[in-house]
Amino acid sequence: MTITLSSMAKSRVALLLALLLAINPLEASALHSLDKYVNSKHLAAPGLLILNPLDGQVIAENAPDVLRVPASVLKLVSSTAALHFIGGERRYVTTIFTTEEENTYLIKGSLDPWLTSNLTLAKKNGQKYLPSLVTEANPENKKKLTIYYSGLFEKDRYDLSLNLKRKGIKTTFKKVDTTKAKELAKEEIASLTSLPLSEMIKFVNLYSDNTLANRLAMAAVREIGLERTSKGLTQTFKLALEEIGVNSQGLTAKDGSGLDKGNRLSTQTVVELLVKIRDNPKYQAIYEGLPVAGKNGTLKKRFIEDGSEARGLVKAKTGWLRNTVTLAGYVKSADKEYVFAILADGITPTLSGRNKARAAMDRLLGAIATGNH
Repeated sequence: MTITLSSMAKSRVALLLALLLAINPLEASALHSLDKYVNSKHLAAPGLLILNPLDGQVIAENAPDVLRVPASVLKLVSSTAALHFIGGERRYVTTIFTTEEENTYLIKGSLDPWLTSNLTLAKKNGQKYLPSLVTEANPENKKKLTIYYSGLFEKDRYDLSLNLKRKGIKTTFKKVDTTKAKELAKEEIASLTSLPLSEMIKFVNLYSDNTLANRLAMAAVREIGLERTSKGLTQTFKLALEEIGVNSQGLTAKDGSGLDKGNRLSTQTVVELLVKIRDNPKYQAIYEGLPVAGKNGTLKKRFIEDGSEARGLVKAKTGWLRNTVTLAGYVKSADKEYVFAILADGITPTLSGRNKARAAMDRLLGAIATGNH
């Protein structure tokens, strides 16, 4: 039997087809398409929150209030605390003086977080080159010196000693307090003034520098007079977040870099923080320093194969530990910019497991960037 359609039925079919074709093919392919990305086995039920900051609409979430291991995403909090309590304009000065003793000098520092004895790094990053002070004080290249010092990190003092040793200069270092340093200092020979703290913040998030992150975090602790311990660091972070209106419930900080597995943070706190600082000039160094997907920093090699739709559209802080991969920041989709945090701290503790988790995150953000949600 042959079935024929009436002219009215044919019109209805044509209209239905037209409507189907008019729907965005990505959106039509699967309703709730983000679910498969959020529930990826490679993310192992992560802490996850993605929302539109303009209206608060949540487009994806999974246990956002559960405390997780943040890895280097914690650097967002360290950066915020440093900018909040110290300010982006702060510069650090390190000066070398003569003393009353021959071939004896005083280096008086201010705990510059970004000093270096590596000339290559100094030229590349704008860090100040500590050995240049000794060169200024010792133009005759004498091979035996004594240097009193205060306000230097021991690592920087040690690196300076190695630098001088390689040049054949035998140096005796003697640490003194600020009162003794003031007594010893006679004539200023030379000084180094750091880049603004805001530039350090950009660098620490772009390249995830652990030493610099720790130093900036502890600088914030010192600035408000708390003890330089895990307890003092946690109090400093919580106070900074609370003062800008971010819920810091459960936050625990063991360091400022995120390397310690004892750090705890929720995706809710991270997202709230990212929303608060986005358009606040005081914290713009954080946003400006975030790596861009497929372009630079720690995201330079991401979003190339997986989630390539989001290349150039994601600005985010990366993080990883043995069984943890994290990512938090901003993703653009048409005229919208969503805020997100993904803390996957239960993944397979292998390189393959971490790479699969990263790929899953990139695919999720790729879907968001294309409007597939």
